[in-house]
Amino acid sequence: MEFAPSKSTAIVKYEGKKSGIHKVHALDSTLAGLTKNYFGIDLKELPNMTDQQLAEYADRAAAMDRLIEVLPILEKHFKTLIEGQVQYEQFVAQVQKDAAAAAKKIDQQILNVFLAGKGYQQHVRLMGEKAQNGIRLLDAEGRSALTLERMDFQTALQIVARRHQSGARRIQEKIPLMERREALSEQMRKEREDRKDLLTNGSRSSAGKKGFWQSVGDWFSGR
Repeated sequence: MEFAPSKSTAIVKYEGKKSGIHKVHALDSTLAGLTKNYFGIDLKELPNMTDQQLAEYADRAAAMDRLIEVLPILEKHFKTLIEGQVQYEQFVAQVQKDAAAAAKKIDQQILNVFLAGKGYQQHVRLMGEKAQNGIRLLDAEGRSALTLERMDFQTALQIVARRHQSGARRIQEKIPLMERREALSEQMRKEREDRKDLLTNGSRSSAGKKGFWQSVGDWFSGR
């Protein structure tokens, strides 16, 4: 709702409703009001009256003579009509005054709601911006975490590969040692057989052969 200057200060323009009681609608408000209130002549509606309605004025004029005779009685009635009309005008004026005051309060509440709505729209836009920033931050953190996870996985693969290489190297290194152990075992087996033969058959079976411990020493010394 827009609040712009206008000829009417009220947002909802007051429009009176037609009733059976005379209202002040004359061409000249003061003179027409006096004419209508004091004499019952409605100048505004005069052009719209039917012949029967216009004839009532003639009847009233004809009855004027008789009216003078009953003026004391009519004075009481007219006084009631006049005072009633004044009170009615005061009533209408007070209602309009109260309506104007109430309309100002309503206008203020409408303005408050209007501004509150605008403020909430700003709040919604701010929340939307924060949400977008939050999503972008979460995406960035997710990408970073994924990158770190991939790096960690690649590192783990490299560690496994290096362990495999180290294990393979250790296994390869064991082969010469096993070969040396097997050679030593074979040498010792032969030495035991020679010793057994020597002890069984005497020095004739060991001619030209070295003793067991001497052969073992030669093997370790590289001879």
